[in-house]
Amino acid sequence: MRRFIDFYTAHRDDLDALIFDVDGTLVSGRTLIPEAMELLERLREDSFPYFLLTNDACNSCERKAEIISATGLQITPEQIISSGNALEEYIRVHNLAGKKFYQCGCLGEPSYAEKAGLTVTRDPREIGECEGVVMGEGKYDWFSEVNGLFNFLLRNPDAPLLVSNPDSYWPHPGGMGVGAGGMCRFICGLVKEAGFDVTPTYLGKPYAPIYEYVLKRLPEMVPTCPNPVPERIAMIGDSLVSDIQGGNGAGMLTCLVLTGITTRELADNAPLHRKPAEIFDTL
Repeated sequence: MRRFIDFYTAHRDDLDALIFDVDGTLVSGRTLIPEAMELLERLREDSFPYFLLTNDACNSCERKAEIISATGLQITPEQIISSGNALEEYIRVHNLAGKKFYQCGCLGEPSYAEKAGLTVTRDPREIGECEGVVMGEGKYDWFSEVNGLFNFLLRNPDAPLLVSNPDSYWPHPGGMGVGAGGMCRFICGLVKEAGFDVTPTYLGKPYAPIYEYVLKRLPEMVPTCPNPVPERIAMIGDSLVSDIQGGNGAGMLTCLVLTGITTRELADNAPLHRKPAEIFDTL
């Protein structure tokens, strides 16, 4: 059995930091993945920098750290990087600070959008006053929010439509929930049927903004790494699409663990842009 911890031991001097996916890599729902505790304890003993990269923008970094820590892994909010954090750079680059945006669903408490500088409303009656929309997750009021957003985009197809989590769905105790990405594509499909094209901006894995945010923040988070070299940063995850494709696009060393949604057969038959550099049976 090939373990990531053995690879880390042999190649530690070739790496500057480790970036872990969360669900399917370190935990499965609220259950710890075997060997995750041993690996993270070893990293702490070595004082080796590691962070957790998640498309969960429904929970603040503080809340996500609490959820993960409840499994037994001691994680601090400073070690969590959420797709919601990528809003900061997008809003700065596009000079959107202070602009009024409509927020669909939950986007953390406090809202990642507000923390990034947007003026946010969740009142569907105010959507016509907004310059764009940022899509969160969780509970939507289907009639007021979905209809409101549909009509807003019909009138403003070029308005920014920002989606922190591009995932179509996500697991929860009751089955599967519709993710922000799935909701966005559903609404954009309706708008297209009506004759208008809307291009969302996806910020989370596997899209570039979240990986660019990681590389931009790394010197601040790891003072010994003032000029990050992507090839010296390992992205470890269980998804060929979000973790491996995204890490490959960023130039990182991609490591697939077969502890989640990907089988060896799927990995062996993956297209080049989703091929991991290394494959491990477990952490």
